[in-house]
Amino acid sequence: MASSFLGLYVQRDALQAAQKSLDIVGNNITNVKTPGYSRQRVDVASLQNNKSNLAYNTAIALAGQGIETVGVAQIRDALLDNKVRKYTSDFTEVGVKVSVMSNVEDAIDNIESDTAGFNSILSKFKATLQAFSTDNADRQELASIAQSAAKSVVEYLNMFDTRFNDISEQTFGDTKADVKRVNAILAELGNLNKQVTDSYINMDYFEITNDSYQVQNQYGPLELKDEINLLIDELSQYGNVEFKEEPDGSFTVDFAGVEVVRGWEYAQIAIRNTDPPPPADPADPLDYSSAPEPMNMTIVVSDEKMSTDEWKSVANSPEERQKYVNENANTDISAVNSLTGGTLRGYLDVYNGNGNFTDGNNAYQGIEYYRSMFNSLAKGFADNFNAIFEEFGFELFTYEDADDFNEIAENLRLSDEWINSPTLISKPFDYPGYTGPVDGDFSELDNYYIQRMLGCFANEHSFDDSFGGGGGYTFPDLYTFETFSAHINDTLGSQVEYEIGVMKTSDIMLQSVHNERDEVMGVSLDEEAISMVNYQKWYNAIARMTTTLDEALDKLINATGRVGL
Repeated sequence: MASSFLGLYVQRDALQAAQKSLDIVGNNITNVKTPGYSRQRVDVASLQNNKSNLAYNTAIALAGQGIETVGVAQIRDALLDNKVRKYTSDFTEVGVKVSVMSNVEDAIDNIESDTAGFNSILSKFKATLQAFSTDNADRQELASIAQSAAKSVVEYLNMFDTRFNDISEQTFGDTKADVKRVNAILAELGNLNKQVTDSYINMDYFEITNDSYQVQNQYGPLELKDEINLLIDELSQYGNVEFKEEPDGSFTVDFAGVEVVRGWEYAQIAIRNTDPPPPADPADPLDYSSAPEPMNMTIVVSDEKMSTDEWKSVANSPEERQKYVNENANTDISAVNSLTGGTLRGYLDVYNGNGNFTDGNNAYQGIEYYRSMFNSLAKGFADNFNAIFEEFGFELFTYEDADDFNEIAENLRLSDEWINSPTLISKPFDYPGYTGPVDGDFSELDNYYIQRMLGCFANEHSFDDSFGGGGGYTFPDLYTFETFSAHINDTLGSQVEYEIGVMKTSDIMLQSVHNERDEVMGVSLDEEAISMVNYQKWYNAIARMTTTLDEALDKLINATGRVGL
């Protein structure tokens, strides 16, 4: 037979459940603006009769034993989480590309300017040659003016290379900052994993299995799990992320297809230059001031994971940790099929991408692609003018200090022969090294070679990346100097416009899935207000029921058997 006080016990449990539900509603409302907070709810269940000899039947005396508060759960949707993180990686990747390539566009935006652009300077050089070919007033002075105009063309091409170096340096610095943040996130995830597993045990939310234990992961340390999910959301900004919850409640995290967090041990990543010489300063693995341009940047992951204390035993600072990983890691995540999104993918592409000039490492049209286009322009400009005077054994322009194709624009300059003798372009037979036949009297101005130089501006040329007898890519079309520079500008403009379009589309998709997730896990003040009213009505009804039962028991205990009273 059930206790006479069974009804009161039932209402006691119900009052506690209603009170806890009101508490959780208040907690939700309080955290409506807390970043990463997941809406919580109280899970309740009807209290079952566990008496074994009742089988599936209900004993009348033991029926209606009330409610059981199972736990407090957070409302999340794993599918929406994955979609948010995927679209976040896509958006941040293209965001980096838009930002960096817009900087490249700003660096060359006046290339076609009528007053200060490259084509304008070419036109001035052309005009000085025309003046030199027609005006006999002072040939020495006009020759010097033509030489000065040619020097302006050279300096302009040198300037572009400097601008590309500045953008590359800034991009490399931004990548270092992101790598540093990724490492901090991985360390935080490892430390939080330890706190989570300890919390499950302390809260008694686990059950023993044959050889270990398994937690009740739908409940437990919800705020710590929110913090982990928030960090994984942030990690998805830097690259593609996957994670799963282990039986012990910890999270295993994969970054760019490589396991980087398991339990409270975590890996670290580092930037590596795959085209050494070694760093200028052996103590600083990120000092590549002595390396040739362009560097091919890669990102590597440590081959072993360690706890915070273990990492401190091998590296006392982030810089030392970078050096340790750089020297010991063999896992490269730079490949497109490994690191498929995020800012790090974007930085690798814009930093290494060499488009049609690529050697197979990165075919994105990044900083190095446009540097190569300007190197092609510089090489084509110098080679075509030099070809006019090739038979005389001297050059007008030289890039002899360049060690490879990528250094042509940087090292382009006027030859010493032309500097020392500005009129050499009109009297090439006067060059001391020439020993061939001399036709005619060249004591006066000779228009023939000047006209050939002017013809270089009108003629269409082939542009390529050959250097020292070797080469790989030649543009399929022929261009004048002006139309090739315009081609550079148009190609970059179309690319940036395309990337901006992709970014806008990615932003729309990201906002859409963010809104979907917020509808599930976010706190709605309207919904919480309705829940608060319902739980309050529930609480009031239980209180009224408790009063009724109290009155019944009072009648039973104090009035039974007293006839007439």
